[in-house]
Amino acid sequence: MKKIYICGLMLCAAVMGMTSCSKDVEHSDTRVTHFANIELNGDDFMKMQVGETYNEPGYTATEGTEDITAKVVVTGKVDSSKGGFYTLTYTAVNKDNFAASVDRTVMVVNPQGIASAYFAKTSYFDGAPITITDKGNGDYEIDDLMAGYYFYYKYPGYEPTYDFHLETVFHLNDDNTLTHVKSGSYYFSSKPTLASGSYDPATGTVSYKTSNGLSVVLTK
Repeated sequence: MKKIYICGLMLCAAVMGMTSCSKDVEHSDTRVTHFANIELNGDDFMKMQVGETYNEPGYTATEGTEDITAKVVVTGKVDSSKGGFYTLTYTAVNKDNFAASVDRTVMVVNPQGIASAYFAKTSYFDGAPITITDKGNGDYEIDDLMAGYYFYYKYPGYEPTYDFHLETVFHLNDDNTLTHVKSGSYYFSSKPTLASGSYDPATGTVSYKTSNGLSVVLTK
């Protein structure tokens, strides 16, 4: 009886082992996924003037050793008729349906007017991208009066969940001084205003102070 019991255990163990091995073989996957590798020709940041034609420098893409440049999809566009920052995204999907992408940023500046793309400089943070657009009748809108203080310096990464861009409309007076008109939506209940400011046509520089004491210089 004991021998039969032992033999039964051995048989069960053998069956379980075979089942386990069978499952291991069934679920093994030795495929190697090669993600798309996208290389931009030229720089990933470009600067041009209003009115110039944007010429795409090009790009290449590979999946392992295979050239898949033809599979790259480019989204976004550059509107060189007006100043601003424009992002072009280059995306390619590999055979296993995994996507990879890279970005190129194009800065369009207006050397002849205040409506342009700028980089901001404050005592807290340098280099925030700021755009001023023409609203007509001498009014202009700056896309962040606080010049990146919140979304680049104090709380980086919190946008777009929180609206830290304080869009503000101002009037450009005949003597090139700036007068606050109105502000748009904002995360904080207290909205700073444009206390004073001026535009220098010779250098293309915009300088101003906010009601809460922030000094900003915008350069093209």
